[in-house]
Amino acid sequence: MVPRTGAVPTRVGKAIVSTSGAWFKQNPSVEKRPMRKERNTAKSAANRAGARQIQPQRPRMFAVRRIGTFGRQCCRAVLFCFVFGIGTHVAAAQEPPPLSLADCIRSALEHDPDLQAASAEVAAARARLDQAAAGRFGEAEYRQVLGFVPEAKGDILDPPKQNRQAVLQNLGPFTQLEVMVHIPLWTFGKLQAALQAAQEGLSAQHAQDASRRAEVVLNVKRLYYSVLLTDQLAGILDEMLDNMDKAIRKVQERLASGSTTVTEIDLLKLRTGRAKLARGVAEVRASAALTRKALARAIGQNLQSDLRLADRRLDPAPVKLEPVESYVEEARRSRPEAAQIAHGIAAQAAKVEMERAEMFPTLFLSTGFQYAVAPNRTTQKNPFAAEDFNYSRPVGLLGLRWELDIWRKQAKLAEAQADLARLQAQQRSALTGLELEVHRAYGQVVQAREAMEATADGRKAGRTLLVATVSNFDLGIGEAEELFKSLGIYTEASTDYFRAVHDFNVAVAELSRAVGRELLPLNY
Repeated sequence: MVPRTGAVPTRVGKAIVSTSGAWFKQNPSVEKRPMRKERNTAKSAANRAGARQIQPQRPRMFAVRRIGTFGRQCCRAVLFCFVFGIGTHVAAAQEPPPLSLADCIRSALEHDPDLQAASAEVAAARARLDQAAAGRFGEAEYRQVLGFVPEAKGDILDPPKQNRQAVLQNLGPFTQLEVMVHIPLWTFGKLQAALQAAQEGLSAQHAQDASRRAEVVLNVKRLYYSVLLTDQLAGILDEMLDNMDKAIRKVQERLASGSTTVTEIDLLKLRTGRAKLARGVAEVRASAALTRKALARAIGQNLQSDLRLADRRLDPAPVKLEPVESYVEEARRSRPEAAQIAHGIAAQAAKVEMERAEMFPTLFLSTGFQYAVAPNRTTQKNPFAAEDFNYSRPVGLLGLRWELDIWRKQAKLAEAQADLARLQAQQRSALTGLELEVHRAYGQVVQAREAMEATADGRKAGRTLLVATVSNFDLGIGEAEELFKSLGIYTEASTDYFRAVHDFNVAVAELSRAVGRELLPLNY
């Protein structure tokens, strides 16, 4: 089909005409559509004659072409919508969703290298516990030797007639194997103390892992709130920069119109203030980019990725404070550091008992099987003759093992007792330190909340002052210097307010860390 727009080359046009004429000749049943010139001539003649003539029915070929054109247009529209929809869906699927604070914490707990190292330490402590538990089942060993022995035929009553010095003649293969199991029956508390020490060590390792997790959570909260703060400050400075640009244009228009309400000095002041404000915007945006990269690193994402946060505004953390005494009691119960040192003391006490039990003997049972064979030697049947090369016998006996280096064991016991006393002293210091940390964190939350409430009033007043000053300046009754001052006052008040909100949120995060429980409604 020839396009409606654009010229058709002459040769192509002639080819089309000749092809269509040949087709009509081969299909005489199809009515040939008259040329446009013929149709116009017939219509003019009919009009001049005043006769109502029935318009000739359009050829079927034209209807088919109309339907085909409409169908192709519909197909193109459907195809466009389908491709556009698929592309939009793929683009939406490729774009990462914005991350909330809980999402960032969850990702950090999954990708933090320190937590992975802590998990490995927990696995090692669990392996030590398995070793201590396996000690109750004793020890098993398998021993086998292979070699060559000289030939010896006969017995004690009919010894072989051969030279005993010819040890390298008539050698034959020889093997000896032994399978033995040694089971402790009574250890005077050694096994129980070792198992208790391993269990407490595993619990202490779990508490240390929980402490590291709490540190990771606190670090992510600080970075998350810092990103929101820098974004908020950048937005404030951008708004003030726009107001400054509007004021500069307004002053330039008034100066151009010959107004006496402003001077060139006012314009220079505004330009100077705008330069300082632009520099502050650049510094804040650079700090925001760096803080965002730090957050991306903390949660295990690529530093070059576009990290988008679900929160668009830095709002105060929704927390309801309880009396500080309740937080102190909860910290003593819930802080992982308190649990870690408690389990460490229990493990050291078990070690003291283990060192004390080492001063006593161990009663054990040994059982097994012994076998030896040398084909070139005669098996001795006489019980009074020693047989070291051909035998097969079970073994079962009771044994008592006692290491009598008493002085060395007493020194090790004294060392373990000294370590226990050291840990107990550290526990007393740690408990008072935890209480002080809770009081300090609680005081920071209260102080930050008061500062936030005070700066909120100042921000509202600064906003009202700015709106009034801008309105007066637009009406021509305000001075440029007053506008410049009001812009600075509002910028400073807004900055102070959002910094106070940031400090409050960080203080709440530190209080959660000090108490050992999440105080915010976060699920991670």
